[in-house]
Amino acid sequence: MGTDYIDLYQIHWPDSTTPIAESMEAVSRLIEQGKVRYAGVCNYNAVQMAEAEKYITPASNQVPYSMAKRSIESELIPYCLENKKSVLAYSPLERGLLTGKMKPGHVFAGGDHRKEVSFFKEENLKRTDEFLNLLKPIAKEKHLTLGQLVILWTLQQSGITIALVGARNSEQAIENATAVDTALNQEETEVITGYLEHLELIA
Repeated sequence: MGTDYIDLYQIHWPDSTTPIAESMEAVSRLIEQGKVRYAGVCNYNAVQMAEAEKYITPASNQVPYSMAKRSIESELIPYCLENKKSVLAYSPLERGLLTGKMKPGHVFAGGDHRKEVSFFKEENLKRTDEFLNLLKPIAKEKHLTLGQLVILWTLQQSGITIALVGARNSEQAIENATAVDTALNQEETEVITGYLEHLELIA
């Protein structure tokens, strides 16, 4: 890319065999050497981020977040807001669960690991489908697919800086990216969140 440095270097997972201090001191040396401009972490909880903060100033935390997985709202998001950290939310479509394309009775292809994940069990597919049906009128009014609507809702949640969305092909990538050409107003966001409060998936 024509550079000799990394803009954002993120430690992908907390290493249970290595103290956070040791990991962060190594990253700090990379910053001092000019090889890295900013450092971030991935999949750290608020306590781990506070520990990392003793040694470097993390710019970001990349964590899973979706309508079906909102646990970071209780502690991590408040921490990041208070300490001005970016949150890069990955899997906002929950591996296809929230696109509306996976109906009850869905048959997974051989080797598709999702069939072993609780979100994709039959009862959860049924509950998710019922929830997404509530969103269809909003999506239609905004000229969006359900997936685009979910991406927009994610981006408009407090503390979320970026939504990292996967795609199987260029068409999906373009569809996902153009979601941001639209916006949800406060009322629309609150209506969707209200529907979401009744979505209870079985672990």
